[in-house]
Amino acid sequence: MSGRNRARSCLVILILAISACFMLPEKSFCLPGNKVTSIAFDKNPAAEAVTVFLTKSFDPQPFVLHSPERIVIDIADAFVPGVRIDKKTDADIVTSVTVAQNRKDTVRVVLHIAQNILYHYSITQTADQKNPGFKIAVFLFPQKETAKTNAGKTQGKTLTKDPPDDLNHKNTAPASSGEKSYDPDESVFLFEDTSGADIFEKTGSREKKGGLTLSGIVQIRASMDTKNNDHIENKTHLKNRILLESRYKKTARVSVLSDYLYFGNDNETDEYNLDLHEAVFFHNNHFIDFSLGKQIVRWGKADLISPVDTINPTDAREFILADYEETKQPVWMADLKLLFDRFTLEAVFIPVFEKAELDYFGTDWAVFSHLKKEIAASPVPEDRKHYFNRLAVDEQDPNTEEEFGLRLTTTLQNWDLGVSWHHTTEDMPYFTSFPVKNIHVDGSLNRENLNTALETAEFTDEKIMVEFQRTNIIGCEFETTLSGFGIRGEAAWYENQSLLTTSLTSSKNATFTYTLGADYTTKSDIYLNLQFTHQYISGYTPDILYFKRNNYSLSGEISRDIFMDWLEASVLYSITLSDNAWYLSPRITHTYVTNLDLVIGADIFSGDGNTWLGRFSDNDQLFIDISYRF
Repeated sequence: MSGRNRARSCLVILILAISACFMLPEKSFCLPGNKVTSIAFDKNPAAEAVTVFLTKSFDPQPFVLHSPERIVIDIADAFVPGVRIDKKTDADIVTSVTVAQNRKDTVRVVLHIAQNILYHYSITQTADQKNPGFKIAVFLFPQKETAKTNAGKTQGKTLTKDPPDDLNHKNTAPASSGEKSYDPDESVFLFEDTSGADIFEKTGSREKKGGLTLSGIVQIRASMDTKNNDHIENKTHLKNRILLESRYKKTARVSVLSDYLYFGNDNETDEYNLDLHEAVFFHNNHFIDFSLGKQIVRWGKADLISPVDTINPTDAREFILADYEETKQPVWMADLKLLFDRFTLEAVFIPVFEKAELDYFGTDWAVFSHLKKEIAASPVPEDRKHYFNRLAVDEQDPNTEEEFGLRLTTTLQNWDLGVSWHHTTEDMPYFTSFPVKNIHVDGSLNRENLNTALETAEFTDEKIMVEFQRTNIIGCEFETTLSGFGIRGEAAWYENQSLLTTSLTSSKNATFTYTLGADYTTKSDIYLNLQFTHQYISGYTPDILYFKRNNYSLSGEISRDIFMDWLEASVLYSITLSDNAWYLSPRITHTYVTNLDLVIGADIFSGDGNTWLGRFSDNDQLFIDISYRF
């Protein structure tokens, strides 16, 4: 069997396997009944506490191990989404906490302690109604604070607080060998039952003294085409992305990005960039939230298609294959939020224009795809082949680079609402001139279509001229919850939007786009996300490529955890209803190893070659994506 046939067979098997995962009964994998969702740590000068959050209640039986000193809690019929998590603290008593799947159906939580202590614990229901569950809080305090007398009474410092009513005392014991047990009813609860910041919230980050935190992510994605076509294409694709980030408390964030992108076989290209990614200074108080520097500012509420989210340019070199958040490019700006009682007013100023990252020629996802190579492989005169091979793009910087925007947000009852105005320069190109005149292409840019278009073409000595148009964008947004559904929407009017035409130059049109979305999790833990989008193009003409006057689409995600939160089956989709083209990405995500995500999936396109999605119907691919966070 050839490599291409094997790839197609793997694609079919992957789709069938993921489809089967969604049809399995909820208890197909016999999951343990309880789940450890998070661990929290809290301290004050008198005592410390570790809180374990669970989905269900249980009867805890903590016990002590010695050499070294440890308090152990075994949670039966439970699982934790990860093999092992270790977290060190800056505390005096609890030096570190370890959480692991001790046995197939038992989670073990180990508190490593540095001194002789007394402890007790409580099991209570959490107060969060949106995420109901239970918590076991283990309270630890130095033994010297509660020394025992022969009469069995507590003495020492003046003690003024009584234990809370819900405190479970039945297994209180000293955590150091050689110490006598004491009557738990005489112990005194030394601090409020509050859980502080989640000590696993930044798992993998390294916090230094003084509030400096270091973290990062390494991502590798490799893919291979499933089809062996006759025309020019990239059959392999490799991306390596390394992001290193440093934070200082809540005052500053700096990150560096190493980005390598390779497209192989026909028209082989590669690109490497090492750049300062973000460098932001923060200042906030009860009235002002201010950030200054190279950063990403997110507007809007929608998930995959967000017409209001226009502050930062995008990286379009991989079309829609990369994660949405990953495609946003930081720019230098000042972002000021004024926090009033009933609303928030935000102002953004960008002094220097930054265009979108994209390729004009040479990749499957480039604006003009493999046009030069396709012409070189066509039966045209040699001088014409040399002419196209010399084609170059001349980008003209905008006359005015400054951008600014205003956004007003508020909450009315259960509705988050916002309106915005963005005075900006389009980050996508506007083609003012193409050197080959009198041509009409259908958007597919395949060899046959190009040969037909060149029969009546006129050739000039011009370059491909590109500008970036000034525009205003007025938007609105909302988000709410209704009967278990998350509901959100956006709408945006663009004064000018650049659209490519059959002459390979651009048309400038006003457009109006709105999107309505909803997400919901079923009782069998299937997550459903659906987003409907309608785009209307004002002043529409038939020579505009890829789009009609009214364009309707559906996009979203369907996913389900299929084994202990370590294995997830999901499908990302985008369907353009107005031209019957679609994109589908079935995938399986494996997270068994802490901080390591492994994704195996496919990118599948279908539709006519002159449609926005269908033009990539020959570029179906299998991929593997590995991400490690530290």
